[in-house]
Formats: sequence, structure tokens, C-alpha cells
Amino acid sequence: MMTCKEILESLSSLVDSDLKKEIVVEMERHIGKCSDCRAEFDTLTMTLKLYKHVADTPVPSDCHDRLIKVLEIEKMKSKQGGATPGDGPPEV
Repeated sequence: MMTCKEILESLSSLVDSDLKKEIVVEMERHIGKCSDCRAEFDTLTMTLKLYKHVADTPVPSDCHDRLIKVLEIEKMKSKQGGATPGDGPPEV
């Protein structure tokens, strides 16, 4: 019998269908009986469904440009030995 911790650690694999049939059956049995694990499973599947609906929405160009600048700054920091403790994200 799988524990809640094992179930929660394997939820992504369950959703991705990356598990053996025996494990899937055991997980589904557990999720059917355990309201906490069922809530986590339902939340994950709903999040994925919602994400798929907005995945094709383009990122606004100004947001894209700011993101690229932040990533470039972070890349430069890591090449220079990283940020000092207490450094937050750069203001953009």
C-alpha cells in the first residue's frame, strides 16, 4: 500500500502516464479513498487543463523584453561569480 507521500511524489508521473499499470491501479485506489490526495490530484489536473487553454496566448512584447533583460543580467552575474547575499532581482 502506497503512502500519501509516495502518491504525492508520483502525481506528475501519473498524469503524464509514465507509470506501470500496477502502480497506476494502486495510486487510483489510494486517491479514491484519501480526500487529501484526491484534492492534490484534482488541483494538478485542473491546473494543467487551465494552462492548456492559455498556453497559446502570446506574451506581450514589453513583458517579453523585460524578461529577456532580467535573464541576461542573471546570466552575466553567474559568469562573474554570482550575486552577493541579499541581492534581490534587478529592477526592470
